[in-house]
Amino acid sequence: MSALIPTPSERLTLSRERLRLALRDIAAPAGHTASARTSGTGVAWLESLKSIPAAGIVIEAVRSWWAQHPWRVASVLAGETVKTVVQPLAQRHPIGLVVGALLLGGALAWARPWRLLFTSSLLAGLLPQLLSKTVAQIPIQSWMMVLTHWLKQSQQSQKPAQKAGFSTERPDAPTS
Repeated sequence: MSALIPTPSERLTLSRERLRLALRDIAAPAGHTASARTSGTGVAWLESLKSIPAAGIVIEAVRSWWAQHPWRVASVLAGETVKTVVQPLAQRHPIGLVVGALLLGGALAWARPWRLLFTSSLLAGLLPQLLSKTVAQIPIQSWMMVLTHWLKQSQQSQKPAQKAGFSTERPDAPTS
């Protein structure tokens, strides 16, 4: 019977181990915990979405922004707390959970928090990281090709003017 009921020291050791694992998950970077928690199908659709060039850059920028955000730790802790509280409640009272979800959904529909998604303060924090990630992902050869293309275009636009008898030199410019 003692094998079924752990001693207080065993319970304390198990509790410390669970706490250590929970804190390790919170302290890990956002990409590692998200990929560890999602199922195989969740990772598959995210990876297929990342195969789109612009979407991959945006996803990585949002991940790095969220990894540094001060609310990240609080949201992960709140999520774990809700999971710990709601899971036993859902097993005991599933109808109550459905009614609670209905009330929460109604409150969200009434409050419409998605209107605050594209506020200037959010974009001010996210846009610089998005631009820096975009610039960092473009190879130097691409930048050089764009620069040489622009230079060739400017040279070609000057050549027709010279062939038509127009000079790029100003006649009223002083000569040395």
